Amino acid sequence: MTFSSRLTPQDSFPEQLEELTTDALEILNSKLHRQAGFEYQQDGVTELETRFRLEFVAEELDRRENMTGSVSAPDTRTATEVPVPTHLVHA
Repeated sequence: MTFSSRLTPQDSFPEQLEELTTDALEILNSKLHRQAGFEYQQDGVTELETRFRLEFVAEELDRRENMTGSVSAPDTRTATEVPVPTHLVHA
């Protein structure tokens, strides 16, 4: 088997994403995003199978985040309330 940083629609895809380790799921997510970018660059559109796979992986990642409570609340401050890092302030 040769290394590929992408997962084509013809490549096998796990039936049970919940059985994958989080690291394996994140790698799968990365390969799918690279494939989607490649397809878009080549054809101007992402193949339906790649989009479905990305959605399945996103749902599993979201489920895991919600289980661990690692999703932080959205920042509701306005742009004027968010402090600007001092190295970005020009005198």
